[in-house]
Amino acid sequence: MNRGRITPWPALLAFFATAALAAGWQGRPVSELLDSLNEQGFRIIFSSDVVTDDLLVNVEPDLADPVADLRAELAAHGLDLSQGPGGVWLVSKARAEPVQIDEPAPRVEVPLPEIVVTSSLHRLEYTQAGTQTYLDRELATRIPAAAEEAVRITSRLPGTAGGGISSRSHVRGGEVNEVLFMLDGLRLYEPYHLKDFQSVATIVNSNALDGIDFFSGAFPAQYGDRMSGVMEMSLRRPQQDIETEIALSFFNTSALSMGTFGNAGQGEWLVTARRGNLDLIADVIDPDFGSPDYQDYLVHGAWEFGPRMQLSANLLASNDKLSLNNTDRGETARATYENLVAWVKWTADWSDVLRSTTILSSSEISNRRDGTLELPGMVSGLLDDTRNFDALALKQDWVYAPGANWMLSFGVDGKRLDATYEFSSEKTVTAPFDTILDNQPFEARTISTAPRGAQYGAYLEYRWHPLANLIVDAGLRWDAQSYTTASDDRQLSPRLSLLYRPGSRTELRLGWGKYSQAQEINELQATDGVDEFFPAQRAEHVVANARHRVGKDLFIDVSYYRKSFRSVRPRFENAFNTLTLLPEIQFDRYRIEPSSAEAQGAELRVSKGDGVEDVFWWLGYAWSDARDNINGTKVARAWDQTHSVKAGISWRWGQWDLSAAGEVHTGWPRTKLFAEEVPNPDGTHSLLLTTSSLNEQRHSVFHTLDARVSRDFPVRRGELSVFLEASNLYDRSNECCIEYSIVPNTSGPVLTEREGHWLPLVPSLGVVWRF
Repeated sequence: MNRGRITPWPALLAFFATAALAAGWQGRPVSELLDSLNEQGFRIIFSSDVVTDDLLVNVEPDLADPVADLRAELAAHGLDLSQGPGGVWLVSKARAEPVQIDEPAPRVEVPLPEIVVTSSLHRLEYTQAGTQTYLDRELATRIPAAAEEAVRITSRLPGTAGGGISSRSHVRGGEVNEVLFMLDGLRLYEPYHLKDFQSVATIVNSNALDGIDFFSGAFPAQYGDRMSGVMEMSLRRPQQDIETEIALSFFNTSALSMGTFGNAGQGEWLVTARRGNLDLIADVIDPDFGSPDYQDYLVHGAWEFGPRMQLSANLLASNDKLSLNNTDRGETARATYENLVAWVKWTADWSDVLRSTTILSSSEISNRRDGTLELPGMVSGLLDDTRNFDALALKQDWVYAPGANWMLSFGVDGKRLDATYEFSSEKTVTAPFDTILDNQPFEARTISTAPRGAQYGAYLEYRWHPLANLIVDAGLRWDAQSYTTASDDRQLSPRLSLLYRPGSRTELRLGWGKYSQAQEINELQATDGVDEFFPAQRAEHVVANARHRVGKDLFIDVSYYRKSFRSVRPRFENAFNTLTLLPEIQFDRYRIEPSSAEAQGAELRVSKGDGVEDVFWWLGYAWSDARDNINGTKVARAWDQTHSVKAGISWRWGQWDLSAAGEVHTGWPRTKLFAEEVPNPDGTHSLLLTTSSLNEQRHSVFHTLDARVSRDFPVRRGELSVFLEASNLYDRSNECCIEYSIVPNTSGPVLTEREGHWLPLVPSLGVVWRF
């Protein structure tokens, strides 16, 4: 980046001491810091392949010796800062130490990579006008997360709602299936273990993740076909020649190894394998409960063809095999799931201003489930469910940034899709339960279908920097599906976001957009008797956010959002008990068919510090309202929580790390069952059952506290970390549902009810060996 005059290093010292401190750089990309210096007329030359997008400033620069601080910051990322000819500063990968073997031999040194002068590409890519949260690996390892699942830390943010068992969350009033799940730029379908049984874990080992970009609304046009949120996960990159981690806990056993190869670390690889231990725990606690068994594997290899091009090959595989028994509720279920995803990713910097990313992928998913239900005097049934899904996809994204003030992004993707469904079920509902909800005395379903077709998408996004303190981001997205028979198989989605900085400490963001979500070819609701696809759902987002920094690292965030849904697809829920093994053949299964829906809310979050500091904490409050419009009546969605408070703290003390995170929220809505005794001629009575209006009542207030204590021990080879974690530390019995039963009596049947609860106290002890 040539900027006219050359500035000697004393001037760099003076500027860096003032400008860097004023900006508050901690947690922001290192590339942004270097670009900011270059914008002031200095010449710091670095490669976009060396100072990558995921490198963040760890420690706020200090006045004492700012160049030393910059060198230290770069060194923490394996980089070096040196002064070149004519006052130019060079950023490069740190040189390897000379290697000497016992016998006299030439000294071997790793040469410096070719230097590529950066443009404003990095800065404009990172300066998004939309609202997002970046959750890095350091943060994820310090916050309590059940089953060591990094994606669960998104539930610590205001605006998300979850019950505590599933790793899936409702984002700002939306359904759990409205979040786009991406790994390394690739869309993942059905990325959960035990997917029909509360989805307790993802198929991606958290140890392999570097960070998560989480969008909770008004996200850019490059993200399509989901209408509530985006969770984009990035893979770890090795910092040494070889790094290995072996972990064992109550929930998982895993191993990870990664490293570099080739001259100057041109190549990199990562391999991880994980086994869930829930089956072993079940064998100890309750052998009759069953055996939930799952594994996943990830293989990644990449090679840099010079400083401008990288090619990677990746494989993600998972398999589940489980058999479960709920003797109290008369349920038995068996299932096997297999998921295989392979993709090749090619990234090319064609010039200093033009970049492309191409991904060719193949996904194969196989699901098999069957089970029986026998609740005497209430309901009995069986089901057999087989679903298979294949996708071959090609995706390409381009970024063009010819100047410091504007950038153009555009891309296309196409998928060839095939699916098969073989489903059969029988359900017998005993009187008087056959008169409530959508029940019939007997119902048999058989569906056999094999939809196939294609799905296409294209987007154009323009990011403009008209003023020093204003960024405008405008985009347009087009999506289409050919496999559906629905009338609305083309969707157009305009989007607009603004970022305004009235001062160095304040950011104001405003986002608006229209979003569509087609029913995927693997989302046919065959298990509820539906054999056709519904039209694409639509949502309009309006999001406003203000962020202000107080002092060095205290942030105050205030947000307001409104999401208006239309063309809402019918969904099926269980009115009384959601924690069942076979929800489709239970007596409380019913269909919800809204004409529209709306979710709105206001959020306040105060946070101090981040994952690299010894102490960080956060406190958040959210008010929200999520309702369906059913026959002209506003009905609360089952996951609506009017008020919620979330807080947490982490304290690193020497080799110890102590953290806690808790939340309190309004109880979720519920529907209640009532029984009226109707006299019979023989002096006994029968029962007449009725239900309350849908979701008009509430469960009691939900509150819980999770805690984690860990200790690092240096060992002869590497480091050993031991941790103890507890979910629901004080064993709060949080209501989730109601279980109804019929008890015989001499005068006639009696309806009884029992409260069901979310997870009790769940401890986990684990150890991680890194070397």
